[in-house]
Amino acid sequence: PMKTQVWGSSPRAPMAAAMPCKSAEWLQEELESGGGRSLLLLDCRPHELFESSHIETAINLAIPGLMLRRLKKGNLPIRSIIPNHEDKERFVKRCKADTVLLYDEATADWQDGGAATSVLGLLLQKLRDDGCKAYYLKGGFNKFQTD
Repeated sequence: PMKTQVWGSSPRAPMAAAMPCKSAEWLQEELESGGGRSLLLLDCRPHELFESSHIETAINLAIPGLMLRRLKKGNLPIRSIIPNHEDKERFVKRCKADTVLLYDEATADWQDGGAATSVLGLLLQKLRDDGCKAYYLKGGFNKFQTD
């Protein structure tokens, strides 16, 4: 039988609409209820910020400019930007099964397609293209810390 072509099943929506986020409250509840175990946290902040404090279990993805450009072009898998070997293994094992939550310092929402230019937006888009359930933390690390 002929396959019927379904049109418009996934239009390329404007970035802002397509960026799913979770709130700091949601994250807090997940971590407190033990649901955080099926949560893969990716910290997109510079390494020194990560070192000074981060959400527990988070994997730091400090991406140098050169890698960022390659990532943008699409010829670099995300796992290759995870410096720590154990983290890399954990990411590869769990990125498809778990909820992936990315955060940076303070992204609350995307103004004027800012997502495409931010590391966070780029990674989020890439993860979702790879079939991961990826979200970003609304308000970033700052919001999580102050809540």
